[in-house]
Amino acid sequence: MSEHSAINHFVLVVDNDAVVSQSISDFIHSKGYNVIICDNLEDAFFEISINRIDLILVNFFQSDGTALTLLENLRQLNKEIPVVVVTDRKEPQAFLDCFKMGVLDFVVKPINVELFWYKAEILLTRIRLQEKVKQQSVELEKMLYEKAREEQLARHIFEHLVNVDNSQFDFIKSFSQASANFSGDILLNSVSPNGNLFIMLADSTGHGLSAAMPIMRVASTFKAMVYKCFSLVTLIYELNEKLFYENPDDRFVACILLEADLFRNKLYVWNGGMPPVFLHLRHNNQSQDNNSWLNKVFKSTNMALGILPPNTFIADIVEIDLPHEGYACLYSDGLIEQSLFDNSQFGMERLNALFHEKLDSLPYFFKENFDNNSLDNHIIDDISVCTLDFQRLHDWYRSQDVRHLLSNKNGEFDWDITISGPMLLSADYLSMLNQFLSAFGFATYFCQRVFTVVAELFSNAIDHGVLKLDSRLKNDPEGFELYHSIRDGCADRLTSSDWVKVSITWNDRYELLITVSDSGKGFTGFDKSISNYPELSGRGLSLVKKLCKHYELISPGNITKVVME
Repeated sequence: MSEHSAINHFVLVVDNDAVVSQSISDFIHSKGYNVIICDNLEDAFFEISINRIDLILVNFFQSDGTALTLLENLRQLNKEIPVVVVTDRKEPQAFLDCFKMGVLDFVVKPINVELFWYKAEILLTRIRLQEKVKQQSVELEKMLYEKAREEQLARHIFEHLVNVDNSQFDFIKSFSQASANFSGDILLNSVSPNGNLFIMLADSTGHGLSAAMPIMRVASTFKAMVYKCFSLVTLIYELNEKLFYENPDDRFVACILLEADLFRNKLYVWNGGMPPVFLHLRHNNQSQDNNSWLNKVFKSTNMALGILPPNTFIADIVEIDLPHEGYACLYSDGLIEQSLFDNSQFGMERLNALFHEKLDSLPYFFKENFDNNSLDNHIIDDISVCTLDFQRLHDWYRSQDVRHLLSNKNGEFDWDITISGPMLLSADYLSMLNQFLSAFGFATYFCQRVFTVVAELFSNAIDHGVLKLDSRLKNDPEGFELYHSIRDGCADRLTSSDWVKVSITWNDRYELLITVSDSGKGFTGFDKSISNYPELSGRGLSLVKKLCKHYELISPGNITKVVME
C-alpha cells in the first residue's frame, strides 16, 4: 500500500463534523492512503488545485454550500475525480441531482467504515485502471504515429526503387490497388538497347511488406538485365534462380513477361502461374466489321518463379507474330477474385467481356469505379490490370531512331572462349553468350536456338571428348543415373590440359558459324538404334541438326562445326 504515499496520491474528506472526519481519516490511513481533511468547500477547492486527489468523500451539507457546489466546481475545472456523498437524510431529489452531476455513490450516516471502504476500493481500482488505459492509449497513439511515419518512408523508398526508370508510354495503360500499405503486385516496362520492349506483371505471395520484399529483388533484376540487353529466356532463368535461393520456401512470384521485337515483328509471351493473358486483335484484312476481331488466350504453362530449382526449371516461351492492331490485357488474380456487393466474384468472364468493350480504357474503368465505390471497396488481394495497344506501340517504334539498332548486324564479329580444368563443369559461360548476342540486336528466339546448340555441343565435348564417357550407359534409367554420377565425380581429375574451346563468328552473309573443339582424341557420335529408351540418349545431336542450317563433325571427332541463320 505504501506505493500510494510515494506518488503523493490523496483521499479528500470534506466534512464539518471533526469527529466523523478524524475517524474516517484514521481508517483510510490504516489502508495505506494519504488523507486530507477539510471542514468547508473553500479549503477543499484549494486542496484540489494543488494536490493529486484520487477520491473525494463529501458531506452533502456544508457551511458554504452543498455537494452540488463541489460537483459544479469540478465540472468547470474539467477534473474527473470520483465523488462519494455522505448524508444523514434520504432525499430522493438530492440523490438524483447528485447522480446527474456525476456522483458515483452515496453513504448514509452513521457510516459503516468497512462498507464504505469496500465501495472506495472498487472506485480507486477503477480509477487506476482508467489512468493506466489512458497512459497506454497515449503510448499506443505514439507508436502508431511512429509506425505510420516509418511505413510512409519505407513506401516512398520502395516505390522509388521499383518504379525508377519505369518509362511512361501512351500504349501502356495500367491500374493498381493494394490491399495493404505495401503491394505485392508490380508492373514494370523497359526498352532494351536493341530496341525490344519488355513488360512484366508480377504477383508475389501474400500481402503487405512480406509480399513487397521479393518484388524489390524482381524489379532490380529485371531492370539490370534488360538494360544489359539479356534475352527473355536468360532473364527468366535468372529471376527464378535468384528467387529460389533468396526467398523462404513458402514464398514465390507468379509472373507474366512480354517481349516485343519490333524489328522482326515477333511477340514472346511467358506466363508463370498467372491468370491467362487476353489478346483482342484485328485480322489482316483491316475490316472495321466487329466480326473481324480475333481473340487469343495465353494460359500459364510454367511454374511461378522461385518454386523449382534452377537445374529442373524450364521456361516455355510462346512466340507469335507481333500484332499490328489490337490489344493485350494482363492482370493479377486479385482482380478476378475480388468480391462484389452481391458477394459474387468479379470473375474472368466478366473481365474478358469488359476488355472487349473498354479495350485500352479498361484500367481507367477500374480506377473510376474503385474511386467512386461502385465496386466493393473491401480489397481482399492486391489488384493490377494492364493493357497494351499494339497500334500505338508500332507508332512509337516508327518515331524512334532505330538506325543504330539495324546497323548492328551489318558487320562481322568473332567470339572465342576456352575453358579448362575443373571449371569445365562449373563455369556459367552461356549467360555471357546471351548477353553478347542480345547486345547486337539478335531476337530472343534466335538467342534461344544458339543457347541450345552451344550448350549441347559444349556438353558433348566435355562428356565424350574430355571425359571419354560412353553414351550407351544412358540406354536405361539405371545407367542414366550412373552416367551422371560418374560425370560429377570427374571434376577432381581434370587439369589445365583438359579443355573445350567455343568459337562463334558472324559473317557478312548473315550466318552464325559455331565451332566447338576439345582436347580429347575424338568420338564418332552416337548410335541411336541400340537404345531401347530413345529419349535418354542421342536426342541432343538430333536437336542440334534440326536447329542448324549445316552440321559437320570433323575427323577424328573432336571438332564440330555448325552454321545457323
